[in-house]
Amino acid sequence: MEIKSLQLMIFGLLLLISNCGSEDHFDLSGCELTNELKSVADETGTVWFDSQAQAFAIFSGIDGTYDGQNIGIVCNLPDNYKEEGVTVVFSGKYFENKNLTPQIPGQEYYDLELSKVSLIHDK
Repeated sequence: MEIKSLQLMIFGLLLLISNCGSEDHFDLSGCELTNELKSVADETGTVWFDSQAQAFAIFSGIDGTYDGQNIGIVCNLPDNYKEEGVTVVFSGKYFENKNLTPQIPGQEYYDLELSKVSLIHDK
């Protein structure tokens, strides 16, 4: 009876460990974020390397504008998303970025902390 309980506990532990590996984990160790400004959920954007920031960013349109862009310098973009021109759906928080200057009117720079990201595959 005692052996069966031990086997059941081991099975449960293995099941728990295997489920933990299936979720995306975001490394926030390199993020120095201050002054949260807004959050987004299931936003569509495009990944580009921003030459001014020397980092990958997600560019997304601003609702209600013709050419406005949010540029989120991503502090925790997983390596498999670091490819220019890929379209993603993401959720996260935008933080103030005082270091970068928009190059085109209508652009707004932020630091972006992702909580969720996934690729949109071409049809």
